[in-house]
Amino acid sequence: MSPAPADKAAFIGADWGTSNLRLSLCDARGTVLATGSGPGAADSRGRFAEVFDTHTGEWRRQHGALPAILSGMAGSSFGWREAAYLPCPAELAELADQPVSPRAGVFIVPGMRCSNPLGAPDVMRGEETQLLGALELEPALAEGRHLVCMPGTHTKWVSMRDGIVQEFLTVPTGEIFSLLCNHSVLVRDAATPIQHRGAEFERGLAESARHPEVPLLHRLFQSRSLRLDQQLSAEGAASWVSGLLTGTDVAGALPLFEQHGAATPVYLVGAPPLCANYSLALARRGRIPVSIDGNAAALRGQAFVYRALESSNA
Repeated sequence: MSPAPADKAAFIGADWGTSNLRLSLCDARGTVLATGSGPGAADSRGRFAEVFDTHTGEWRRQHGALPAILSGMAGSSFGWREAAYLPCPAELAELADQPVSPRAGVFIVPGMRCSNPLGAPDVMRGEETQLLGALELEPALAEGRHLVCMPGTHTKWVSMRDGIVQEFLTVPTGEIFSLLCNHSVLVRDAATPIQHRGAEFERGLAESARHPEVPLLHRLFQSRSLRLDQQLSAEGAASWVSGLLTGTDVAGALPLFEQHGAATPVYLVGAPPLCANYSLALARRGRIPVSIDGNAAALRGQAFVYRALESSNA
């Protein structure tokens, strides 16, 4: 079978996160022709095939039996079918050699695992496909040593050399932010919306750099006491905490990857607003940030896997 021509529907890309399913109808290059969404892996447990068929049925009726490339939690232990982790160091192109197929025409990209810089086991699912796409969007990543930051619920710091993932570290920055905002009195009450406020975010960044010897745990209560003292508005507290967490994340991660050198750029792969926040934090540390849209990278990664599978079946 030869790859579909550009601008013709070639495959369905599915980024199946824990909370949300993002669907894209793509041509062979990964250009999006249409999009869709559905329930995440947590709500699809035990019925992945049904959820997938329901939310892609119209595309398949219009375009025939399109292959589907799935990344993320569809390959987890509670996913459609478990896809074993690819052990690091590993070349990203190897991801296209080891997809798991729960049924004909559906392929799940495996995750990756490593021993992180702290000597502990670490894993990723979904980010590896973004990294694969980032290599195509930023060819400089394919040569030499590079540090990649992938901000999100579970931020990943990834060490790469010549396109090979050496090791990575997961930091639950986004999850801690969500827990503090939604299940704590430290940040807000239920009636106060969570809105990004740049000035307060930068105040939080600045606070993260003060007294660097003091752990994060000893700083968090300031988000409440500053409000009580009317030095921080109720609406700005969430952004202040976001700045504090982001700055602490960056300050803690960079020394663990010193082999990349302070003069080299740090590549950011993720949602543009999060990349913008991390860019500010990195710039304050004297580092040069280079941002890559995470969704675009995921699609390019899925397109790479699609083309590799088509080539092997030609």
